[in-house]
Amino acid sequence: MPRNRSVSSTKESWLSIRVEPERKVVIERAAKQQGKTASAFVRENAYQLAAGLLVDEEAISLNRKRIAHIFETLDHPPATNVAAIRKLLSERSVLDR
Repeated sequence: MPRNRSVSSTKESWLSIRVEPERKVVIERAAKQQGKTASAFVRENAYQLAAGLLVDEEAISLNRKRIAHIFETLDHPPATNVAAIRKLLSERSVLDR
C-alpha cells in the first residue's frame, strides 16, 4: 500500500527532496557530526537559511520622533572627527528597541 504523504495535522507536513548521492553523503556526515539525523539536520539548517533570507522583508515601524531624528541626522551628519565618532557609537541608536 503506498504511503500517504499528505498530513492533515497542523503539527507537521511533508517536504520531499531529491539529492545527488554525493551530496547526501556530505549531509549525512555533517548530521552525524552534530548528533542529528539527516532529516533533522536538513530541516533545521534549511529553516535557518530561509529565515535569514526573509529577515530583510520584515516591516520596520518607526514613530514620528524616530523618523524626525533620522531625517535630522541625514540633514546634519555627525562630525567626522574621532571623538564625535566614538560618541556616536557609544550612544543608543534610534533603531534600538
